[in-house]
Amino acid sequence: MNRPRPTTLNLLRTTGLLLLSWTSACRADGTWSASLGATTDYIFRGVSQTYETGALQLGGNYQNPLGWFVGAWGSNVDPYPHAGGAEELDLYGGVTRPIGADFSARLAYTHYTYLDDPRPAHYDYDEISVSAAYLDRIAATLSFQPDTTAYSNFGFAEHRPSGAFELTGRWPVWRDLSVDAGIGYYDLQRLFGVSYWAGDIGASYVYRRLTLELNYYFADDTVRRLYSDQSANGTWTFSALLRF
Repeated sequence: MNRPRPTTLNLLRTTGLLLLSWTSACRADGTWSASLGATTDYIFRGVSQTYETGALQLGGNYQNPLGWFVGAWGSNVDPYPHAGGAEELDLYGGVTRPIGADFSARLAYTHYTYLDDPRPAHYDYDEISVSAAYLDRIAATLSFQPDTTAYSNFGFAEHRPSGAFELTGRWPVWRDLSVDAGIGYYDLQRLFGVSYWAGDIGASYVYRRLTLELNYYFADDTVRRLYSDQSANGTWTFSALLRF
């Protein structure tokens, strides 16, 4: 796993400062959580964000008893290896409501921004998502990105809408060992005239505050045609996550 670039430390400091500022603004009766993780490859929606190299990731979340939440999550990224690395910082907020004893619904807004990005275009974008979940076992999420900017082998698209539908599941198999799987459909018709499927399957083991994950990713051939070597089809990753 590669050592994080010095700019990644800037990301960690920025995320930490945001979390500290939110702490002073939130009520004391809520719940705070944080995470520090490392992975051999940061893969998002079937596409490698680090060109098969490692990533260091930090997150923090505040959950209010009434159901609303805010948080921040960050990772080093390397979307174009010859352009130099950057840092992804995601700022989000929303609300979760129970629907009966076992089901819940969630509405969330996320702003994706890229720090120290050497690319001339601005790739920041927003996302609105709606989710329905059964306990912590199965969740379905529909999301809409109104202002996506992206570059692929099909060309450059700026501030155009895109969408996604994702289904994830988790099944405990023995004590703290679980099998995890996910699949998603990603609509890039307004960007590049195509859509694609991608997903993953793997196992996770929880030991106290530490979670270890082994995942196998797959994606249809459209991802390779769009992003060449960034396609995660056939990629294995190993990740470690420490929760606080």
